[in-house]
Amino acid sequence: MMRSVALGAVAAAMAFAGMALSASAWAGPADDPANWRKVDPENLLVMTIKRQEVLVELRPDFAPAHVAQVKKITRDTNYDNLPFHRVIDDFMAQGGETYAVYQVYPRYPLMKGEFKFDRDPAKQKVVWVGKTAAGDNLGYLDGFIVQGQPDEAASILTSAKSKTWAIHCPGITSMARTNDPNSADTQFFLMRQSRTGTPDEGGLDQAYTIWGRALTGLDVIRGIKAGPEETDGRLPPAQADKLNKVQVAADLKENKRPTVYVQRTDGPEFQASLAAMTKPTDPNSACALPPVNVVVERPTS
Repeated sequence: MMRSVALGAVAAAMAFAGMALSASAWAGPADDPANWRKVDPENLLVMTIKRQEVLVELRPDFAPAHVAQVKKITRDTNYDNLPFHRVIDDFMAQGGETYAVYQVYPRYPLMKGEFKFDRDPAKQKVVWVGKTAAGDNLGYLDGFIVQGQPDEAASILTSAKSKTWAIHCPGITSMARTNDPNSADTQFFLMRQSRTGTPDEGGLDQAYTIWGRALTGLDVIRGIKAGPEETDGRLPPAQADKLNKVQVAADLKENKRPTVYVQRTDGPEFQASLAAMTKPTDPNSACALPPVNVVVERPTS
């Protein structure tokens, strides 16, 4: 297998976090499950944008209906060759309008917003690293930056679960919608920069459904052609960059399928780095936390 480390500037991020990858991790993350987790290929999208690869991890535990619909559209090949029709440089790149391009009928159904999810602290461990002024915790869940109720809330709630939500940091994939919170269907956006907080605070959190994040290719996402300010980033299809192709990794032949490992945020190596981190006090500062390392292995034949 050919191995590469993704998300760029890993050495700088590790130095910032006071981290060092062990020799065993570099020798093979598959042999170090305490510090690395393998991404399920059924929940890994391989996007090709401007002929460059972006790997996106899907999270059905965050947004099951949205992930199921994204995978169906992908497997229908109806995301292929669609333009990024609205791109704002310091914000996001929006695409995925299948009906206008393909006239797909019947249309994909509208989905109810999945802005928060009920988390069982015993099964979905968040590494809390900070707290907002309002009392919400901030931390890492499998490499996602999340916000929500402390674990102790589960013990006093009837559901025995705590409310948690991912926040709109760079690389996040989220669903577009109209003013109706339950109107998402096919359009999505890829975050180029942070837009955290609630809409009342100028952000997108708890109001748009996050269904994944780019594990690699943030530079590609930031390189998508932006539209002019006077059109709010909108571009004619002929001028827009394209989402050339999207595939579920599990559908690829084994000799074409990347194997992706993400550093465990609840593992000992990452835990050792936490003491050097500046504790975030708001979602924006949480998005500035060091990225979680990703290793991509590819077949050599």
